[in-house]
Amino acid sequence: MTSYTYDPDAWHPAIAGLVAGAIAAIVAGVLSVILRSPDEVVANSLTVVITSLVLGVIAGMLWRRLRAGDRALLAFGVTMAAGWFVAMLAVTIVDQTVLSNLIAYAAPLAAIIFITLAFLTPLLAGVTAPVWIAFVPVAIALAMGIGLFGRGNVASGELTLDDLDSATTTSASSDTTGTTAATATTAPLVGTISIPDDLAPTYTITVGLATYSVEERLQGLATQGVGTTDAVSGTVAPAGPFTFTIDLQSFESDQSRRDSRVAEWFADFPEGTFSGDSFPLPSTATIGESVTFDVAGDMTVNAITLPITWDVEARVEPDGTLSVTGETFIVLSDFEVPVLTGGFVEMEDGATLEVVFSAAP
Repeated sequence: MTSYTYDPDAWHPAIAGLVAGAIAAIVAGVLSVILRSPDEVVANSLTVVITSLVLGVIAGMLWRRLRAGDRALLAFGVTMAAGWFVAMLAVTIVDQTVLSNLIAYAAPLAAIIFITLAFLTPLLAGVTAPVWIAFVPVAIALAMGIGLFGRGNVASGELTLDDLDSATTTSASSDTTGTTAATATTAPLVGTISIPDDLAPTYTITVGLATYSVEERLQGLATQGVGTTDAVSGTVAPAGPFTFTIDLQSFESDQSRRDSRVAEWFADFPEGTFSGDSFPLPSTATIGESVTFDVAGDMTVNAITLPITWDVEARVEPDGTLSVTGETFIVLSDFEVPVLTGGFVEMEDGATLEVVFSAAP
């Protein structure tokens, strides 16, 4: 037998579910910023909040139908568990067909939402406070979702000189015989130096990162594809030649399908190279302070060589190494890189390339 007693002064179950959804939204919305979103356009704090509120109303209406029955709480709990299972099934399908890594993002959020709804909806349905109070947590949840929108832990193609750990850089400055470079054992450099007189003739890249950033659209929603690789090698001669190579097939993003496409595009010519005749550092530089300049040269991708210019920032470190970051923009079709159009995913015909590396004598 049921112990349910109707109370005309209590909140409507839909209102109770909405408040439960708002409470779940606040917790899940904050967590969504910490988790790495597979795509900040479609999976972000605001979509989490809205989804939680909608599910809250649905849970409230469900509780309204079940509350007068036998074992209503058990039936409601089982239904919420079934709802979580169906939601995760849908997430899995999307993860496997459209948006990789959605499961890792959505599973903990869905668990928080459905567990909160299962416990709080029946409890709040017995509240007799004024109805306007119910909309306070709803307003807070929506304001939080809007305020945190775009602040998730998503991939970025932006690189800076500080993206390379100095300890890793120093330990990587050994030559092929295992002998540590002299710069790692001598006293730290300070003050102003003369270039190229106070620098080594040639520097070899010891550790580096490269990224691409391509504007994309998912069914009309603007987003960005970002891939990163640490397969960067090359040499720098102060006031002389500058060359580096990137393994184009080693780029990794937050979408495995994107990575497979990129690897396929460069299967015949897996390396991209840049070669410049001059690395025009100024005649003097202060240790630890960066300088900016342009480096012109030729970029070769898919056996096509075209002139490009990099916006470069460089810094001579106290340990004698050279830290460099550069950015340029290329038109993909100029290098015969396929540009996706007309499907679920569309691409802009252009990419921003960035590279950051440390080079030792």
